[in-house]
Amino acid sequence: MESMVKTGDDETHIGIPICEGPGQFRMVLTRPYHEAGHIIEIPREDIASVEPLAPGSLGEAPAPAG
Repeated sequence: MESMVKTGDDETHIGIPICEGPGQFRMVLTRPYHEAGHIIEIPREDIASVEPLAPGSLGEAPAPAG
């Protein structure tokens, strides 16, 4: 399931979490399309929020699950 991670510097990353360790949050990006497949690591202290997203296609805007 995709998640949306917002950081303290107002960046938003959308992807699939692959590791949620104590120091780093690692995810494979899925949106925007030109970044899909890239793996990023975000330090835990930089994360403002992590929110699961409802399933959807690439053409749809991401929406929170719930």
